[in-house]
Amino acid sequence: MDAKKNVIAAGLETVFRTRGFAEPSVPDLKDGAGVSLRTLYKYFPSREEMIVGALDYRQQRYLTHLAERMPPPGIQAAFHVIKRLGIWMDTNSSNGCLFFHALSAHPDSKSISNTVLRHKAEIVDFLSQACGCPRCGQQLYVIHEGITAAWSAQGDKALTSASPLVLGIFKETAND
Repeated sequence: MDAKKNVIAAGLETVFRTRGFAEPSVPDLKDGAGVSLRTLYKYFPSREEMIVGALDYRQQRYLTHLAERMPPPGIQAAFHVIKRLGIWMDTNSSNGCLFFHALSAHPDSKSISNTVLRHKAEIVDFLSQACGCPRCGQQLYVIHEGITAAWSAQGDKALTSASPLVLGIFKETAND
């Protein structure tokens, strides 16, 4: 994404994160992005593309956040990701997964569906690389999604509950 498009996508992400996908009008999105309607449509020609742009921007931010100060591949990296997920949920996503919220609001959109599926596949790949084990990455992904889903009701308890599961994945792998 070029710099201007990134700035617009950041504004769109904020609007969708704070107001959801159904409520904000295009003029609301324009105001949130801090640009004219003409500029908004130049970079994102449809509301659907605005959503995809916001999700793509969020994905970049999220993966950068998870990777910050990442230890070498292994169990410590897996615990690091879980800890970073908790920080993300506290500061960016207390109501669950924005990607699934977008998909729920637009279930018939192929481009949003494809964006969500791509995002989730990228998370599995990231987790596989972080722990150095493709099978562990898939299992960590399920834990990751469980934490995300449970966060709004349980907060930090979701992280605490996940720790023994992460440990179990690595114990199981060591025994294989």
